[in-house]
Amino acid sequence: MNASTSTHPAGGLPRIIDNGCLELTSVIGTGAYGVVYLAIDYKYSQPLWRAVKCLRRHGLDSRQKHFQRREIALHRLASAHPSIIAMDRMIEEDDNVYVVMEFGEEGDLFAMITDQQRYVGDDELIRDVFLQLLDGVAWLHSLGISHRDIKPENIVCSQDGTRVRICDFGLATSEQESSEFGCGSTFYIAPECLGDWFPDTPSYPTRPGDVWSLGVILVNLVCGRNPWRIASPSDESFNSFLNDPNFLRRILPISSQCLFVLQQIFTINPADRISLAALRKLVLEVDTFTMGEEELRLAHYAAQDSTPTPQYQTVESLMPLQEVPEIEGEVEGETWQTEDTVFVFDELETPSLRADSGPLSSPIHRSRSSSSNGGSLPPTPQLLAEGGLTLPQHQYQYQYQNQHPFFEVLKGKTPSSISELRVNPISPELSTVNSPNPFFR
Repeated sequence: MNASTSTHPAGGLPRIIDNGCLELTSVIGTGAYGVVYLAIDYKYSQPLWRAVKCLRRHGLDSRQKHFQRREIALHRLASAHPSIIAMDRMIEEDDNVYVVMEFGEEGDLFAMITDQQRYVGDDELIRDVFLQLLDGVAWLHSLGISHRDIKPENIVCSQDGTRVRICDFGLATSEQESSEFGCGSTFYIAPECLGDWFPDTPSYPTRPGDVWSLGVILVNLVCGRNPWRIASPSDESFNSFLNDPNFLRRILPISSQCLFVLQQIFTINPADRISLAALRKLVLEVDTFTMGEEELRLAHYAAQDSTPTPQYQTVESLMPLQEVPEIEGEVEGETWQTEDTVFVFDELETPSLRADSGPLSSPIHRSRSSSSNGGSLPPTPQLLAEGGLTLPQHQYQYQYQNQHPFFEVLKGKTPSSISELRVNPISPELSTVNSPNPFFR
């Protein structure tokens, strides 16, 4: 639904609410349950631009009302942090609730990455922006909140892309464990949230999923691409990564240090995933996130000497997905140039960074029955920032031993047996949302 076809509250624009303090001037986004307006706030000494989310109060079932109350309450609780879009106040008028927020005048992070190409090659800016997001997520977790939908479309930018803030708490929860499988967005959702890898587990810890999403965003910032479409047993790129720890360096120009960081994030079992404190320490130690000329040469030679990436058996018959839209651009035969030397990466397609195909369909709830073999997955252990992981000493080391936590789950398994990890025939389908507005999921 776009702005021209959406249903607005009664009255044209501009429109005055809040006893003359707030002027709604135009529609900047729409969603399933409301509209986001650009507004001028006259409440304070100087007029301020605001984003005002208008939610309808009536015509909702009990579940929708619960989600609406939860979204507003959690956002209000979290909005004191500089990495969270601030909620100024809430107004109830007529049949609507108006949530008055800060306005991200430069749009969302997705546009800043794809249209402006703001971050590629700028190590310090990548580090600064990523740490802003990490600190915002750490703040949420300290309050007992899991966002569950961290992605570039839900991050707004200002100050020429140097300041970023997280928004849209539509999927946020205060539960440490959840049985709502399929809650998130396709490119950014963690494996445990899908329910594909541990089908006998009735619930999953909610906080490690935010760490996973941060890892995908780090790839977005560094390369302007997505590493895979979805962290599912049916995704060839994701399975290639699990089978070969160096896979991402064969298809993306990331440094060995950046790969090491990603390996600590992209673990199948959330209990093995790095904590935010340890992740922050590692990111501060990174010299460069992208390949230098020497690393490009080593990656090129390794790609020439390596055997072709094995083709994995898919489980599409067990996990029916709606047709995924055509990917914008290909990486087959893509070259990276350094002066007069041309380096060719593996001819395996990775998704270009594009507007996420939207949240998964209605979350699947599983019983917390004690008859489950595995029980609930344990929460991620909190590693201390000091004395934790450190980056490898050899900056340009290319070949890693298969000793990282994400590889442990596949030890002793052949490519064809990977599909056996997925035995639950129920899987959330993908749905498409036309509006990439950052204030709606």
